[in-house]
Amino acid sequence: MSDLSWPVQQMVYSTLTANAGVKALVGAPARVYDNPPTDPTFPYITIGDDTAREAGAQTFDGQEITLTIHAWSRYGGRKQAKQIAAAVYDALHDQSPSLTGGTLVNLRYEFGTTMQDPDGLTWHAASRFRASVCD
Repeated sequence: MSDLSWPVQQMVYSTLTANAGVKALVGAPARVYDNPPTDPTFPYITIGDDTAREAGAQTFDGQEITLTIHAWSRYGGRKQAKQIAAAVYDALHDQSPSLTGGTLVNLRYEFGTTMQDPDGLTWHAASRFRASVCD
């Protein structure tokens, strides 16, 4: 089985940029980035670090891929960052978007956190998701 972390990231990107709830909060077209511009327009979402691990069995090849989705806001307080995180949750948790090159078994939310960045202006919500995939 080949590494499906890139197809999973593409699936997540496509799902978030097409989702009406996400676009209502981060603009249309949705500001969802792998690598944000130098001076991004707030609010926006980034697809962050991921991990992939073997999760197959004797009868199939499989992987568990975790990835972190970050919401960035300068609204003033946690409210907007939490609203974006909630829209990301609604778009991804227990949904079944199409995955190129494999089969998505499930996509589940694992945890989230919200914090103020050291710049004192930016609020940041991070949400971790786990995708179980097989070939």
